[in-house]
Amino acid sequence: MWLSTIGSVRLRGSRVRVQAKEWKYTFWCFVLVESMEIVSRFAFTRAWAARLLYLGFCFAACLDLAAQDSAANKRGNASYDRAADSHSFTVFMREGGWCWYQDPRAILHNGQVIIGAVQGNGSGDARIGVYDLVHDKPLGSFVAHDNFDRDDHNSPVFYPRPDGSVLTMYARHGREKTHYYRISDPSDYLRWGDERRIEYDGFLVAPRDRVTYMNLFPLSAERKLYCFFRGLEFNPCVVSSPDHGESWEDAKHFIRSEVEGRHRPYVRYAGNGVDRVHITFTDAHPRNYGNNIYYALFKGGKFYKADGTLIKDLDRGGPLRPSEADLVFRGSEEAVTGKHGASAPRSAWTSSIAFDDGGHPHLGYSYYLSNDDHRYRIASWDGRQWIDREVAFAGSCLYEAESSYTGLIALDPVDPSFVVISTDVHPTSGKGVGETHEIYRAKIDLRDDRNSIRWKAVTKKSPCRNIRPIILREGPQRVVLWNRGQFNTYTNYQLDTVGFVEEAP
Repeated sequence: MWLSTIGSVRLRGSRVRVQAKEWKYTFWCFVLVESMEIVSRFAFTRAWAARLLYLGFCFAACLDLAAQDSAANKRGNASYDRAADSHSFTVFMREGGWCWYQDPRAILHNGQVIIGAVQGNGSGDARIGVYDLVHDKPLGSFVAHDNFDRDDHNSPVFYPRPDGSVLTMYARHGREKTHYYRISDPSDYLRWGDERRIEYDGFLVAPRDRVTYMNLFPLSAERKLYCFFRGLEFNPCVVSSPDHGESWEDAKHFIRSEVEGRHRPYVRYAGNGVDRVHITFTDAHPRNYGNNIYYALFKGGKFYKADGTLIKDLDRGGPLRPSEADLVFRGSEEAVTGKHGASAPRSAWTSSIAFDDGGHPHLGYSYYLSNDDHRYRIASWDGRQWIDREVAFAGSCLYEAESSYTGLIALDPVDPSFVVISTDVHPTSGKGVGETHEIYRAKIDLRDDRNSIRWKAVTKKSPCRNIRPIILREGPQRVVLWNRGQFNTYTNYQLDTVGFVEEAP
């Protein structure tokens, strides 16, 4: 049989691997290969047959992943037994979980913590919770959008406006070409105005180009509020507002994937609120590609490397390509198709980004070795070079169908040396300490690595999972939040937002 090639990625005898664990899946892969061989001889060119074969593999992989999600969900609706969990942490919000590719999904504003989340069982509402730090009590929650697909990718994000009100924005997970948004009362964050929409039909013309995520970052020097999201060609895009979210300008393609096929770079953002947004991103999803980790700075409509070297202007030069940015960590760069229940070998995934007093970026990310062995790493720019080191064992994935889902690593946005992680093994030794994910904290210097860091357990012997920490700061006040409860899949969970408040040294 012939050797098929799609662009620079060969389907056989090359870096593309087809992983199959079940004979049924292997059988259908064989049928697809044979069918495309016949088609290539009698009906199409080999190039077209190769494309069809690739699509066939992708379709089979999607069916397999859906089956795995279904198997995970067969355990029934997630049920968090709060009565059996007598922890001492503050419960900031009940009923809601979040993904980590939308920010800020929680803010400190006028003495209150405002949290966005999606209910993981029941109707799956997009919800906003408010907690009063001054009086140490929850004030309640507001349903921003009911029946919102029960998907943690859809959780609301926030931007505090100059008049004291708050803008919230939310979107469905790849189902529509729409962002939804509301603006709150300036003094009551449980009262919100009518829901409005940003429609991208003129920008996202292709039927499968749809919106996922939103990341709100103001730049006062430009008098703009930026919203970064996934959209065109499955790639990161950006839209901006000149009036704090009242109206929105035309969207633009922000980062263009260079992996052959339709792939989505995963981006984390951190802005100083004045003139710059730090970005770190991958090539694709780790189930499809052995991701590298990249960095760039976005300032004044231009992209820069960490050392200040100008890359290009977004409007004149088009979207940023990974090969143009700083290469911080090199994964296997191995493309994988037709696989299920495992990620690409040696693939990295972005988790957190922050910058220090000198404006130097620090990137927290995970690294996949196997479903039961992930590692956390931090890459720090010291003004001259990237210092990249392994800082902890991240343990096992949260469930097999999403084999690169870890509990996550979070860096303090004011002091990136303060780090919080979630793992189901001891961070230093990798040995099991129980059957669930716990929270740990540590101070990490540029010279530290996994062997020198002293991790301190925040939670111990929990009867449920503690995952996806985030850190909020307002002056010396530090609020550490995470999701606690039962997590089966990203559409089946019952979680509370818990945590603690402390004064940072």
